[in-house]
Amino acid sequence: MTSTLPRVTPAPEQSPPRPLTRPVVLLGLVAVLYGAAQLTIVSARMGIGWDEAIYASQFSGHAPPAEFSAPRAQGVPLLVAPVTALTDSVIALRLYLTAISSLALFGAFLIWTRVRPGHTAPLAALLFAGCWLSLFYGNEAMPNLYVALGAVAATGLLCLPGRGRAATLGLAGTMAAVSLLRPSDALVVAAPLGVAALLARPRRLREFAAVAAGLAVGWGEWLIEAELRYGGVAARMHGAGEANLTGLTFSLVEHARALDGPSLCRWGTDCGDVSPVALTWWLAIPLMAGAGLWLTWRDRSRPGPLLLATATAAASAAPYLFYVGYAAPRFLMPVYALLALPVAAGMIALPGRTRPPLRRAATVFVVAGLLAHLVLQGGYAHHMAANVYEDRERVRLATDELRRMGVRGPCMVYGQSGVQIGYMLGCRSRGLARGFHRRPPATVRRAIETGERVLLVYRGAEPPRYAAGWRTVELPGGWRARFSPAWGGDLPRNRPAPDDGPSRVP
Repeated sequence: MTSTLPRVTPAPEQSPPRPLTRPVVLLGLVAVLYGAAQLTIVSARMGIGWDEAIYASQFSGHAPPAEFSAPRAQGVPLLVAPVTALTDSVIALRLYLTAISSLALFGAFLIWTRVRPGHTAPLAALLFAGCWLSLFYGNEAMPNLYVALGAVAATGLLCLPGRGRAATLGLAGTMAAVSLLRPSDALVVAAPLGVAALLARPRRLREFAAVAAGLAVGWGEWLIEAELRYGGVAARMHGAGEANLTGLTFSLVEHARALDGPSLCRWGTDCGDVSPVALTWWLAIPLMAGAGLWLTWRDRSRPGPLLLATATAAASAAPYLFYVGYAAPRFLMPVYALLALPVAAGMIALPGRTRPPLRRAATVFVVAGLLAHLVLQGGYAHHMAANVYEDRERVRLATDELRRMGVRGPCMVYGQSGVQIGYMLGCRSRGLARGFHRRPPATVRRAIETGERVLLVYRGAEPPRYAAGWRTVELPGGWRARFSPAWGGDLPRNRPAPDDGPSRVP
């Protein structure tokens, strides 16, 4: 029986590439450009988002931990802890994550420079780094980018020629990191890797054990936390399923509608119609990946690793297309990262496999496709960043006014963007996705009943009746705040602040 990961044969001798065109040098250049693009297109001054504030608050030195829902995992809080434990500066967090994501991009695809000598790895890194998702989420405290890069690294480590103890330990460590970030994603990434290790001849039991050990780290932490904080594993699993609307479903159309934004198709968000341009880009990915696999097989240049990357991409896509009942473009980031490898291989091989009269046309086609990808995705990233920056800047201006009025922790902030405002003020928080309920949540009700200082924040929503008599303050950006009676005379009376309006992304 032949191995699913064929033996690596030495590449034919050829003249060494020039120093500036070596794959490692080009990959380093891609990583640097990736970091620069994040700071230029997205900006280090981007305000903090809802999920980010929850993650950042878990080990924060200035704010109490926000409510940590059942599906979440501790990977991102641990990732940002070196910054959030020391400072509440969002700019410092952005700069830190820009550096970390650029290094992670370099490290993940560096492994593939040994799996496939040549320029496949740097080109694949450029393709993935140029996606609007990679640009927008590069310096965001979110798990999906790192899951994607971890999947690329783990797949490459399993396919490394001349594997040694270091590669095995690296595989275990990579899978541990992915499982700490998103245990469910780690499970679907591990499935094809484990099957490949068992089907190989000879079997790679050591690599299989490394994948299993890595999974045990993240899943072990998640299950222990379930017993300690969520009333047991079954209760946490049930809560995670309810939060993610899990069950047999088909959300391919929703994902197609969200290809050019917004970041979430849920809670009544209008994701618009399917963009023909974005759909063309989307359909081109599997077509080019298939072409890359076919050309690699025809050239007999080790198709096994690219086949494994494609299989892992398919496994990563399946739960979000057929099991999760809503769409968020970032869910498919591991798919794009893994498919970038066969796509890059196809782009490199296509001109060489074309007959001489058409070789120049094939080269022009490949270069034009690359430029179109970068321009299209860069435009989406700029548009997305500008819209999100505007919304988050309104939240920041409202928070700055509350801070100027003297609002500080300890307190409870409840309402729309309550998690972000609470994090920035150093208060406990409870977020609200839509309008207020007739009765406050249990945590807010207990805070009111025990005389804790409670602050309601809202914009465009009707305030709840139980807060009708609370003191109201107008805030910049169309926001309002209502202070519970427990605040007493600690704050000045209503002083409307001028609405300076949000500044734009430079």
